[in-house]
Amino acid sequence: MAEQIDIMFPDLLGLAHGKTVPSNRREHPTHYAITVMVQGLDLEFLETDNYSTSAGFPDMEALLDGSSLRPWRDRQVGLAHLHFADGRELPLDSRRALSTVMDKWKTHGFHAVAGFEMEFFLLSGRSPLTKLPVPDHRVYGIGAGADPTGTLEQIVAAAHDCDLQPEGANSEFTPSQVEASLHYQDALRAADAAFLFRVLAREIARERGIDLTFMARPFEDAVGNGLHVNMSLNDGSGANAFIDESDPNGISQVMKHFIAGLIDHHEALAAFAAPTVNSYKRLTPGMLSGYWANWGWDNRISTVRVPGQRGAGTRVEHRMADGSANPHLLTAALLAAGLSGVERELPLPEPQLGDADSEPNTDRHTPHSLTDALTALEADERLRSYFHPDLIDVYVNLKRKEVARWEAAVTDWEQREYSRVY
Repeated sequence: MAEQIDIMFPDLLGLAHGKTVPSNRREHPTHYAITVMVQGLDLEFLETDNYSTSAGFPDMEALLDGSSLRPWRDRQVGLAHLHFADGRELPLDSRRALSTVMDKWKTHGFHAVAGFEMEFFLLSGRSPLTKLPVPDHRVYGIGAGADPTGTLEQIVAAAHDCDLQPEGANSEFTPSQVEASLHYQDALRAADAAFLFRVLAREIARERGIDLTFMARPFEDAVGNGLHVNMSLNDGSGANAFIDESDPNGISQVMKHFIAGLIDHHEALAAFAAPTVNSYKRLTPGMLSGYWANWGWDNRISTVRVPGQRGAGTRVEHRMADGSANPHLLTAALLAAGLSGVERELPLPEPQLGDADSEPNTDRHTPHSLTDALTALEADERLRSYFHPDLIDVYVNLKRKEVARWEAAVTDWEQREYSRVY
């Protein structure tokens, strides 16, 4: 039997698409109707010039990025670059959006690296959504203390075999919620690994008779699922450019400007970091979720955390995003915000001390809804300038259609609350 390759790509929502092809076809483009890139979660197409029905469902080509090829259980998997049928680069390619921002960093002499911490809930059922029982749960538990079914261990083992470079996994504060950390690497490869990890984890969980979800806040009596992004820059020699041993705190001016850029674009970043209506039930004070426009020294109540490690481990951890974010667009936006700070040499604000929720050192915070976050992105001309206008336009309008569906929906809560008395 010929070896098979899954050639995949993420859409703007971070969902996987692709084709399985024989290995001898790896150099040939795979073809799709370009409308897959303007499709919402309701499977309806956003009507937009060049990409939708008015354009006649034109062709799109996916060309395998050979450097992304890796083992994938009984086959291989690789990520693709997307093009129009005539060879032009497709503006709606979120991997290209990240590569473009990384290229801008390279013009300043830096190479962006990143690593992801991925939280998710293990489920024993989906209708209704039910947490997996963990009788022996403990914070930072492993084995039965994290997952009595052993599924988490199988996910990590498979992620290692698939070269997703997991560093480890453990339980979180809430029973059935777990976290897996992926190794620090080239930012595009890191986003690829996070994207593929979500696919692989769900595949293995379902094979073992359970399920899982990365959604922002699936349960009202529990915290949400974060997608924390650790970032730094390497200089031309490969050394960590965030290090300055002459600085009292050991961090460089580049790192200070980078953090200042993240703070400056805080509100607009929510459009990529918190991309669903459900996201804003996690993105509130008291959730350790990146609500305030602040940073702190090893302070998990801050949005931007500078962990205590120095030397090669010097980095920035951004804590706003949730598990529904597109890893490629999210990383592109964070690196763009940091670049904005470096290019303008923005001064570093004072760090948050102690509990930001009870004594915040700023009155700026994330928007309270996806609608407001999209408005903030539209208003942030500088952040948008790092992206192709078509990508921003399609992304914002896809999300506005999603909000409109939510606003028109009648929820179980409304039925329970009102039908019995009115």
